[in-house]
Amino acid sequence: MVGPALHEGVHLITYHPCGWTHSSWFFHTDDWLDFNMIQTWTEWAKVYPAVAYDFMRLPAKPVVLGEGAYENGPEYPQGPITPVVVRRQAWWAFMAGGYSTYGQDQMWRALPGWTDTFDTPAAVHMTIYKTIATSHPWWRRIPNQGLFASGVSSERTLNAAVSSPEGDWAMVYMASQCNVLIHLDRIQTRRVKATLVNPATGEAQDAGTCETGNRGDTPFPQSRQQWFSTPGHWEDAVLVLDGIA
Repeated sequence: MVGPALHEGVHLITYHPCGWTHSSWFFHTDDWLDFNMIQTWTEWAKVYPAVAYDFMRLPAKPVVLGEGAYENGPEYPQGPITPVVVRRQAWWAFMAGGYSTYGQDQMWRALPGWTDTFDTPAAVHMTIYKTIATSHPWWRRIPNQGLFASGVSSERTLNAAVSSPEGDWAMVYMASQCNVLIHLDRIQTRRVKATLVNPATGEAQDAGTCETGNRGDTPFPQSRQQWFSTPGHWEDAVLVLDGIA
């Protein structure tokens, strides 16, 4: 039971589960639980379904991947935990409707030299992640795997998508070197501008402007699909689709 004094004012309260578990398994309907927390630990390939599970639960509560696999952590059976693995965890949580924290192995151990790890590669990549994720109204995003006509993949190479409730923008995370076929007709504007962004560098590439098949003279869209690919020297990519009236 949470004391009333703790729950007065601005304190947010959750429960940090151990191992591969969710706070929602134990306390989801309790009034004191303000948001759910998940620990996936070594099971980093399960981040998306884990976060999506809590996102869909009622009553609706925010969900945070509170402890995934830490960058450079040596103890994970599903290692090594490279920068691309850290990026996948963050983007999968975002695309599933949730949020995430970043962990660096030396930071929690606080061994000699740990202060030299503030700017390790994945830590830098998290600042790029924030820039991309907050470039659109992130608080109104909806997970939308229905954008994929082909190429969604699974587990360690899962590709995932979100869109706005109005369907005027979308983001697609391409978790590896891959090709995806996207339903452009599910963007509710006449045209869409596509941009590929490198989540490791922030580099952006124009991926073209396409017709979506949505016309003003008919309520029924024409089917429009378009292939997009991770650029050849990138490990992963974020495809940003912005509707044009």
